[in-house]
Amino acid sequence: MAPRGRQGRQHRDERRAVLLLTNGRNTERSYLDGLKRRADRTRYSITVKFIDGDPLTVLKELSGPRWDLNAFDEVWIVVDHDGQDRSEFLTRCRKLSTRHTAVHGVVSVPCFEVWLIAHYAAVGSYPSQKEAQRHYRDLTGLSRKEEKSLPPGFPWDQVERAATRCRLPNVDEPALDTQGPCPSTTMPHLLRSVGLLSSS
Repeated sequence: MAPRGRQGRQHRDERRAVLLLTNGRNTERSYLDGLKRRADRTRYSITVKFIDGDPLTVLKELSGPRWDLNAFDEVWIVVDHDGQDRSEFLTRCRKLSTRHTAVHGVVSVPCFEVWLIAHYAAVGSYPSQKEAQRHYRDLTGLSRKEEKSLPPGFPWDQVERAATRCRLPNVDEPALDTQGPCPSTTMPHLLRSVGLLSSS
């Protein structure tokens, strides 16, 4: 559930209210929880939520009566490409934005592991999601059973390098609210927004 509406919150709390939402039950949620713990709590009030289903199902849920998006200054919805064009998802995210709340879609191509890999090394040219996941396992030593988690000692201090290593050399960073080429992710925009990555 969303917190109380914006007017009551603003009188008590001048921090920027940010909702980080994903349909990734394990890896993405673990990473977003880690971001919440590392963000400056004097500047940001971050809520992390999981909604099961494909990206358009997530947006349908967000449009329902259980959610008051006006309680937040920003909403970031983190999903995988999963071999599907996410243009409609991104368009619908923009349409959910209001004068009070900016709603952004974050798409990782082919999957969220691209962003995790970039904390360790430069990404490769992955013909499939399975290849990206295999590279992540090779770098972390996680088994197939463990790969949907963050390993102990995950290198959180490497986010600056990850922002440049999450796409192939000589490929520009995808713009905010777009779907980039394979491999790429728009996660750096989210991290800049919550003060965990310097501006480019």
